[in-house]
Amino acid sequence: MAKIYSAVKLPDTAVKIIKDQNIELDMHDELTTPEQDQIIEKIKDADGLISGVNVQVPAEVIKAGDSLKVIANVGSGFNNIDAEEANKQGIAITNTPVHDSVASTAELAVTLMLALSRRVLPGHDMAVKNEFNGWQVMGYLGGHQVVDKTLAIVGFGQIGQYIGKLAQAFNMKLLYVDLEEKETDITAEKVSLEEALKEADYVITQVNYNETSHHLFGKKEFEQMKETAYFINTARGGVVDESALVDALKNKQIQAAALDVHEEEPHINEELAKLDNVILTPHIGNDTYEARNAMAETAADQAVKALQDAQLDYQVNK
Repeated sequence: MAKIYSAVKLPDTAVKIIKDQNIELDMHDELTTPEQDQIIEKIKDADGLISGVNVQVPAEVIKAGDSLKVIANVGSGFNNIDAEEANKQGIAITNTPVHDSVASTAELAVTLMLALSRRVLPGHDMAVKNEFNGWQVMGYLGGHQVVDKTLAIVGFGQIGQYIGKLAQAFNMKLLYVDLEEKETDITAEKVSLEEALKEADYVITQVNYNETSHHLFGKKEFEQMKETAYFINTARGGVVDESALVDALKNKQIQAAALDVHEEEPHINEELAKLDNVILTPHIGNDTYEARNAMAETAADQAVKALQDAQLDYQVNK
């Protein structure tokens, strides 16, 4: 009987996809990340591995899976997997760029932009502390509306374009930064990163993380932004030099920032956490029932197809 080891806990709907095909499933049944030694032991007799963006799959792990045919990653990214070693071993890698994941991540990016700009957290804090003394014309917390402002989206793939689609409801002028000119049904202008940073009132980064994009946003980039600009990162933590961001916020080079992903994840930057013009969330971009279930089901489906020598829908290392 074919066997799949899942290094992530799967919802019942994904488990059913595997078991309905009479494939044995050995699953890490806790909401934790297994140690590398444990993964190595588990995949020694496995034909497929289901991982997640929280699970590192280096060469040492891949080499331990003598029978591995597929590594099905739950997540659109797959930089947690040593693709070069997988290629050497002839192992397929799949990801899960499903619609619900794209939509949920874009939705959070816009949510953070709105909450940051309208100072929702300071307002909430004022209300729960019963420090609201009544409405006054000059009693505002200093928030700004996003309507009619300029938004720069850095990384204009599926998620970036969906962010743009949602931002259209606020009549925002859209700029995007990408290596390629994108065909899209929304009105957006392709510009350089420098042009985007100088003009934008809001910057949302949704760029893929790799060697080129590591610390794409650092001291130089924050200095190029408007002092009134807002910065939101829903891509990957390594895209941002968080020390430079702390300095930019303390020196009032930019207005405020929101991060859903973190440079030393799962550790949260303590300096950022102390600032009152920052919103931090624990990597919840696609943390919705709709998205996570669809992602897990897709990973299970891809793993099953690989073991049945069927055509894969989301192979990323062809």
